[in-house]
Amino acid sequence: MNLDCFSQSENPFYEQLAFDFYKESILKVFPVEKKITVFKSLNYDSSEHITYLPSDGLKMSVPKERDSIKILEYKKYWKSFEDMRLDLDLKNIDRKQFKIKKSNRGYFPKLFVHYPKTYRDRIFVVVHEKYQNSGKYYTVEFNQQGKIIDWCTSEYTSVTF
Repeated sequence: MNLDCFSQSENPFYEQLAFDFYKESILKVFPVEKKITVFKSLNYDSSEHITYLPSDGLKMSVPKERDSIKILEYKKYWKSFEDMRLDLDLKNIDRKQFKIKKSNRGYFPKLFVHYPKTYRDRIFVVVHEKYQNSGKYYTVEFNQQGKIIDWCTSEYTSVTF
């Protein structure tokens, strides 16, 4: 039994699939200039939580209303709460491109993989590339079996007074 692996129900580990797609495909299209900090543990820090789904570039029209997008329910997603292992598998990561950290401290850019959201029969995971005053969201759309259907990117800028 591998204790480092992710214990989950029959559903795919959507966050790992989204991260792998980010590192293998998205970074080829949108490379980062500096090493990006990634956190092994997906603690879903509430200060980094996004309540909507950046989806303007997806083929599927996703409504902007918060009530339309649901967070994937733990009881459907996990065998039990005790089984939750919120760790990404970072064994085959390119150390020239990523820094692995244990907590949300340190320098920018940082990478957050957000908890899956659902709309109709689709699953969405947002991979968030965060810089000091800006960032990019990469929204990856999956079917229930974990196959990537579509993805899009959006950018934002933070203004501090």
